[in-house]
Amino acid sequence: MEKFQKAYEEGYFTSVISTNLTYVKDEVKEMEWYVEADISKYIAYIISACNQNKSLSNLLGSSDRIEELLKKMKQEE
Repeated sequence: MEKFQKAYEEGYFTSVISTNLTYVKDEVKEMEWYVEADISKYIAYIISACNQNKSLSNLLGSSDRIEELLKKMKQEE
């Protein structure tokens, strides 16, 4: 973790993003550069779609959702 902190301080990255499906030590979660993405909702959608024999393509293709989020972020600025 010391190497990550040093790299962060030297500007090599601004954040590390991980999902809540990955084990991460508490000390890492407390770092200012660590961001946890909660994807529980998407796992629920995938399970539901599988149970209903529906296609997963709209869940796996995230371009539209990313564009919507970027528009929302720009509006909030």
